[in-house]
Amino acid sequence: VRMTRRLSLTAAALVLYPTLALCQAPAPPPKHEATGEVAFVGVSGNASTNTFGVGFEDIVRPTGWVVRQRLAFVRNESDGTPNAQSFLYTPRAEKTINARLSAFGEYQYFRDRFAGVAHRNMMAAGLSAKLVNQDRHKLAADFGLGYLNETRLSGDDVSSAIYSAGTNYKLKLSDTAELADEVGVVGTFSRGEDWRVAHTIAVTAKLTDAVSLKVSNGIRFSNFPAPGFKKTDVITSVALVAKFKGGN
Repeated sequence: VRMTRRLSLTAAALVLYPTLALCQAPAPPPKHEATGEVAFVGVSGNASTNTFGVGFEDIVRPTGWVVRQRLAFVRNESDGTPNAQSFLYTPRAEKTINARLSAFGEYQYFRDRFAGVAHRNMMAAGLSAKLVNQDRHKLAADFGLGYLNETRLSGDDVSSAIYSAGTNYKLKLSDTAELADEVGVVGTFSRGEDWRVAHTIAVTAKLTDAVSLKVSNGIRFSNFPAPGFKKTDVITSVALVAKFKGGN
C-alpha cells in the first residue's frame, strides 16, 4: 500500500511539475544592461547601394525604478545619393507602484526628412501594466497622454495634445532564442485622422554569451503624412548585437 501511495504521489508530481514551473515567477532582471547593434548591407557592380544601421539601448534599474534609453539610426545610399535616413532617440523612466503597475514618463525625438519629418518632439506620461510576467512569456501594455510638436517639410506643422498606447510582448523560443513584438500608437486630439502606428517584430539568436544575431522588421505608418509623402515606411534589418549585463 505504501509503495502504491509513493508511486501515485510521484506520478502526480510529474504531471503537476510543468504547470507549477509555468506559475513560478521569473528571475529578477539585472540592475544594469546595455545593448548595441550594427547592421550593414553593401552591393557593388552594375549598381552601388549600401545600408547602414546602428542601435543602442541602456537600461538601469535602481530600487523602484526602470530608466531606459534607446537610440536608432538608419541610412540607405544608392550610387552615392542617400535615399533614406532616420534618427530616433527615446528616453523613458518608470516608477514602480506595485508588482504589476508602474507610472512612466517618456520623451521622443524623431527625424526623417525622406518621410517629410524635419523634427518631431513628443512627451507623454501614463501607466504601464505587466499583464503576463513568466519565464517564457512577458506582455506589458501602457497608456499615456502628452504633447507632440512636429515640423514638416511640406504642409502645416503639427502641434497638439496626444494620446498614446502600446504593447510589448516577448516570447522565449529556447535557451538561446527570443522573439520580441512591440506596437505603439499615437494620435492627436486636434485632428482625428492624424494618428501613427509603429510596429517592430524581431527574432534574436545567441551566437555566444555576449553576441547575438538579430533579424527584425519594422513598419511605421502615418495616417496623415506631410503632403507629397507616403503613409508607410518599412525597415528590414539583419544585425549583430552585443549585450552587457551587470548586477543582480
